[in-house]
Amino acid sequence: MEFPKMFRVKQELEGPMLADIPGAVRDTIRGLGLQGKVKAGQTVAITSGSRGVANIARITKAVADEMKTLGLKPFIVPAMGSHGEATAEGQLKILAHYGI
Repeated sequence: MEFPKMFRVKQELEGPMLADIPGAVRDTIRGLGLQGKVKAGQTVAITSGSRGVANIARITKAVADEMKTLGLKPFIVPAMGSHGEATAEGQLKILAHYGI
């Protein structure tokens, strides 16, 4: 049996670095113009996944903090498929592992 040629590949992902993650999140959310569209006391779901997003805990916290400045009550929803054994408890453990 003949096998195709194989090559060792190393993937290095580089992208722009944000020095101020909370500031970038704040500016992005404020740019959405939510103030006239939401009411204080409303709840808002913030999804968080398991796909290796750099600084996911800092990003998620910054989103939650900005929602609170709008008077909203944020809560976290795991946004995963079969990760964490496809159970709510397992997915919460994954989020906790990421610091969320």
